[in-house]
Amino acid sequence: MPATIYTIIKEFYADIHGHAIKARIMSPVQDDSTFIFQVNLYYKSKSDAEAHEPASKFTSYANAERHLLQYMEGFQNTLDLGGDVARGANF
Repeated sequence: MPATIYTIIKEFYADIHGHAIKARIMSPVQDDSTFIFQVNLYYKSKSDAEAHEPASKFTSYANAERHLLQYMEGFQNTLDLGGDVARGANF
């Protein structure tokens, strides 16, 4: 399986209930029409055993950014309602 090299387009930093959230929007170097986002922490609702890790692949930067911001809002809402935090990517 060949390695994929990404260009980091934008990084976000937020503090949600004392948790430092880092997120980035990236695009593969060889494919400028694909965008993904990655976060360092995921949220877990009380009823789910697994972390809600986003399956995120988008065809435009604007869609990737919008979905990332919605994910961050969902993260805050879940913690507001008593959810937990799970480790994500290490970066």
